[in-house]
Amino acid sequence: LAGRKGGYGNTVVLQHGSRYRTLYAHMQGFAKGIRTGGNVKQGQIIGYIGTTGLSTGPHLHYEFQVNGTHVDPLSQKLPMADPIAGNEKARFMQLSKPLMARMDQEKSTLLALNKR
Repeated sequence: LAGRKGGYGNTVVLQHGSRYRTLYAHMQGFAKGIRTGGNVKQGQIIGYIGTTGLSTGPHLHYEFQVNGTHVDPLSQKLPMADPIAGNEKARFMQLSKPLMARMDQEKSTLLALNKR
């Protein structure tokens, strides 16, 4: 699925073989070429973080299912996959650093507001 899904807003659901399914929701939009029934490759951009549906602020809602049951992805032993290329990881870290700093700043603001 690549489309609107109720309170999730813009959503992409990926089926990984027969057992695993992941869901990405509240997206601002979809990357070029992403559509229901299409295929994606590891590392391919599928969409952009947003605040659609019943979201109260920009974030990515992520779900992980095994055989249709929601599970904690960190509790699963998953098959090996190719690692992220070093240059892509460095690029991600470079692009995410200012965003992480802003989130830290916003967290401080929210904490200050909560202490009133």
